[in-house]
Amino acid sequence: MPLSLHLRKRMMKVFVWSVVLYGSETWTLQKEDIWRREMWIWRLMMKVSCTKHKTNEEVLQMVDTEREIMDTLRSRLG
Repeated sequence: MPLSLHLRKRMMKVFVWSVVLYGSETWTLQKEDIWRREMWIWRLMMKVSCTKHKTNEEVLQMVDTEREIMDTLRSRLG
């Protein structure tokens, strides 16, 4: 039985984002690098291959979310 989109999003934020954000204090990445990693996470969750030529906006619409990892990082780092 496949998991609902809502449950998959929650699991992604609980398990994956917690690990990503834990190590974010030591990152010296640019904003674009962080967004690229966020999109990689959503594409992985939705099983969208890079060969399918879906834009980031299309993937975000599929997930029904917006880019939010930068806002989360800013709030945690102060």
